Amino acid sequence: MMKNHRKIYIWGMLLAGVLLLSGTFMYVLSQSGALLKRDMAVEGKARPLQFEGEHYVYNEDLINILCLGIDHDHALNQDVLPGERGQSDAIFLISLNSKTREMKILNIPRDLMMPVDIYDAEGNYFNTRTMQITLQYAYGIDEEDSCKKTAQDVSALLLNIPIHRYCAINFNAIPALNDAVGGVTVQMDSEYVDPELAKHSPMFVPGNTVHLTGGHSFNYLHVRDIHTYASCEERVERQKAYIKGYIGALKETIKTDPKLLFELYSIMNENMTTDIGKMELPSFYFYIDKMDFEDMVVQIEGERVMGELHEEFYPDEDALKRLTVEMFYKPR
Repeated sequence: MMKNHRKIYIWGMLLAGVLLLSGTFMYVLSQSGALLKRDMAVEGKARPLQFEGEHYVYNEDLINILCLGIDHDHALNQDVLPGERGQSDAIFLISLNSKTREMKILNIPRDLMMPVDIYDAEGNYFNTRTMQITLQYAYGIDEEDSCKKTAQDVSALLLNIPIHRYCAINFNAIPALNDAVGGVTVQMDSEYVDPELAKHSPMFVPGNTVHLTGGHSFNYLHVRDIHTYASCEERVERQKAYIKGYIGALKETIKTDPKLLFELYSIMNENMTTDIGKMELPSFYFYIDKMDFEDMVVQIEGERVMGELHEEFYPDEDALKRLTVEMFYKPR
């Protein structure tokens, strides 16, 4: 009888220990998630609104993170003059729902036309011109300022929603990030491959299944024929395919390597600028297993035209408002 009591006691202690550890882990996750909402990059003033006869308010459960791919190969913290810091060739706004653990990714066309603030060599405001949003990053006085200026533009585009955090990486980081998850498998378009991309490897042909490793991942994401109209749209489709493949590889790798997010954070090092701290990383584990690419990526509708020198994208204002309300608001 004494032995049975001892067994019950031991199992009870083990169960209590497991519950304590689980509770502690969940507490750490929740606290790190709360940290993401502090000290926002752009506070925003998303006001209540009426849309199609219904009243809406901004959804406070969301955590919005601006992710930028910068077309420079030097360290992002390099001291350069405003206007020479590089352009944000890839612009994605990740929105995490802290209640449902769902994720949405809004792709913002690099050529989307909107007011861009221009600064002189000393960082003093010069004027504002309607230009491609990709150019705003170039005019920061440093890499952090560039991210915040771009975040302000994105917020203004989307009815002044808050942007909680930002992360910018240059393309030097891509091969290492790619290989850290064992490479990424993508399916090439069945009919068309950008001719500039095809020059980099015989594997880049229509319909081919490609496992990207090393520098091939950089080429797949970055290369395009700048002389072909709307080639950036084809590149965005490749980037979407890559994100889908990367998420799959990430979910599989993290099962055997729970420290992967911290390893990826370290890999980026000087090739990254972010206001996300290591203490905030655990919160992302909440969302990884809920990632479903098919419902995750959202596109902005609009018209692409050829300007005097470069392509220009003009969003459909009605469709953009609908998208913003559906993605970032909830019924009052």
